[in-house]
This record gives sequence, structure tokens and C-alpha cells, in this order.
Amino acid sequence: MASGQATRKQLGAWYTPDVLIEAVLDGILAGIDLESRSAPPLRVLDPACGDGRFLAALAARSAGRRIELTGCDIDANALATARRRDDLRAIHANALDYDWGDTRFDLVIGNPPFLSQMSALTTRGGSSRHGGGPYADTAAEFLSLAVHLAKPEDGRIGLILPQSILGSRDAGRVRDDVADRSDLIWSWWSPEQADLFDASVHVCGLGFETSSSPQPHPPWTTVVTDRLGIPRLEMLATDGTIGDRATTNANFRDEYYALVPAVSDEADGPALITSGVIDPGRCWWGERPIRFARTRFDHPRVDLDQLHGRFSAWAARKLVPKVIVANQTRIVEAVADVAGAWLPGVPTTTVIPDHPNDVEPIAAVLTSPVASAWCWHHTAGTGLSPRAVRVTPGVIASVPWPRGDLSTAIAALRQGDVKACGRAVTAAYGIDDDALMTWWSDELPVSSRRPG
Repeated sequence: MASGQATRKQLGAWYTPDVLIEAVLDGILAGIDLESRSAPPLRVLDPACGDGRFLAALAARSAGRRIELTGCDIDANALATARRRDDLRAIHANALDYDWGDTRFDLVIGNPPFLSQMSALTTRGGSSRHGGGPYADTAAEFLSLAVHLAKPEDGRIGLILPQSILGSRDAGRVRDDVADRSDLIWSWWSPEQADLFDASVHVCGLGFETSSSPQPHPPWTTVVTDRLGIPRLEMLATDGTIGDRATTNANFRDEYYALVPAVSDEADGPALITSGVIDPGRCWWGERPIRFARTRFDHPRVDLDQLHGRFSAWAARKLVPKVIVANQTRIVEAVADVAGAWLPGVPTTTVIPDHPNDVEPIAAVLTSPVASAWCWHHTAGTGLSPRAVRVTPGVIASVPWPRGDLSTAIAALRQGDVKACGRAVTAAYGIDDDALMTWWSDELPVSSRRPG
């Protein structure tokens, strides 16, 4: 059984439950005539067909129109099951490498393999020739291929995909290419997927229709944000971005392993700050236990003498006035280290202002509904949990800087009044959005919900 699971992981072979197949077909077959016997055959491709269940479900919906089914898969055993259908043209190949020539299809459907590029077992070893960056899941390559294999006008594409495709940076070029060739006409996503799909990946369903003149469409992240009730941002009064005023960066694996032997409750160095002790505007170090390197600490500090080589210089660069931001949270959670006395753990993001006096203004801007909504609308789908947003250095740097005065927000944050800070920052952006403020206030940790 274990070897079977390993093989499935290596192939990205996570088979689609019937309820998702039917949802995709309901979404992309709308308006397509399946009854007319005089209509030309409907040419359908599943480029990663596995045992052919997607194609079989579509064929079962035919009410008279002839359907030409083509299935392609790299897994010979799965393809043998699909070949049991007499009406299926089966191709034993990796669809990404197969020479499709000028063949085009009316409909491209399926659930392509999910192959994380962070794993040595499944990585392709670099950027994709189909447009994805080095860390873009292989499923993004299949989406690009599907759009190119659909007929250029009125072709339909319906795929189950990892939700990370909605907002991940490395899938950006694929999203742009798809948007240049098609309209997003249907989507499916749910925050409750634990009992739905056996892949350890949260998924979405996307449906497209090819067009020579596609219509402007909001970011794909709205597939998630609209369903979570996260308001879209109005026109903001801005003056550059956080990145214009600060450097943002994150610690990585090397720093983590360098810290492990240096951290203890007995050390007398700087406090270690991890995501678990960060709430909006508040650091709970010493009041809330920390788990680091699978060990519980009550008040962990870092013995700087235990950091050697480049890691001593790394610590020195971090022990400056800054803002520390938690990594995966429901809203942005940031805390100001005005004295530069804390050492950020892994994973957190550090925001080091060009001028130390900007520490509190940056913390205030991040402690606002605008910053949280901005991060959601740019990276939704990339978190480890469906209800968590991945707050990366890049997205923090891109957060717009408000044009208005921040003194009221800074004063409120100093007093621990997080909601008042958020309201004042929103006003500094020149907007008065009750829905935005209500959403953000409802997502605040209980400890931060003091009335503003």
C-alpha cells in the first residue's frame, strides 16, 4: 500500500471524485448542444485521463450528438482501463511532450497531475517550457497546454487544479497567457475539502472559453476571496508602496538549522519571535509558549555565541528596528520591534525600513483591513490552509502606502487599540468601507478585538 501511495505521488495520480467531475461538466457544458444528431462531432480531450472517468461521465451525458473522445496518459495501467471503451482513442504518452500537431479540440477536460516542484521526487528541475516558473506545479503546465489545444474560438476547458494556481507567483505567466486567450466562465472552490479529495492538496475547478478578444476579468484569486466574503478593494488614495520605504525578506532553511542549537529558555541573547507569538500589534513573547524545532519554549532566547560564520552577520542585520510579520494567518499579523531587540524566527517575514522612524507607520499600515484584503487578493490559494493567506515578502512590499496622515493610527496601535488603528489607516486610504472593516474585525484574534 505504501509503495502504491508513493507511485501515485510520483505520478500526481489523484483520481477525481464523481461529485467534482459532475460539477466541472455542469459548469462548462452550459449552452453546448448534446442532442443534435446533425451537429458536427464534439471533439473532447482529457490530456491526463487516468482510467477515463472524466471522459466516461461526459459521454454519458450525450443525448444524440456524436462525441469523439481522446484520452492521453503516461500511466499504462490506468490507460488500460480507459481503453475498455470502444469509442475512445487512447494515447500512451506524457501529454506535455506529445506532438499534437495541428489537432484542436472543442472541449478539454480533466484532473491533471499535481506535481510539487518543492519535492525532489516530482521536480522537473527548472522553469517550464509551457510558461510556469521553477516552482509552478505541473498542473499549471497542463492548463497552458489545454488552452492551446482547445480550438481558438469558443473552445471550452474545464480542469480540476491545485488552488495554488490562483495566486502563486510562479504560475503568473501561465495565468497571463490563459487570460490572453480565453475568458474565465466558471469556477468552483470550497474551504471544506477534507473528505472530498484524497490528494493532500486543496483544489479548485476552473472553466474557460477561448476567444480572440477575451474580456477583462478580476484576478483569479477572487475564486477564493469572493467565496470567503473578502470585500474587493475600492480605489485607494496611495503614495507608493511599503517596498518604496523598506526592505522585506524572509528567513529560510539554513537560518532555521543555524538557530536550532542556539535557542533555549536559559540563553541571555535576543528574544526569538515566531509566528505563534505574533498577533496584530501585539507580541506575546514570554506570555505564550513557543514551539520551535519540535520543542516547547516559554521564553526562548538566542545565544549569539552559538551562531557562526555568516549567521552571526545575519543576526546582526536582523537586530535593528523592524516589523515582524507572521507567515500564514487569516489576516495580516504584524508587530513593531522599535528597539531592534528581537530575532525573527522561521517562518516570519521581516520588514526593515529605510528610516527607523518608519517602523511604527509600517506596523500601522499592516494592521489594517486594506493590507489584509490586499494580501488575500494577491496570494489567495497559496496558504497551507484554505482559510489562511500566505504573507510573503513580495506581497508585503507591494502593499500600497496610504496618502493620508497616519498619526491617529500610530497612536491607537501604541495603546493596543487594533480596531481603531485599522479604521484610521482605512481613512488614510481615502475610503469608508463598512463591509471591509466588518470583515477584518471579525477575523481579528480574540485578543485584538478591543472596541475601536
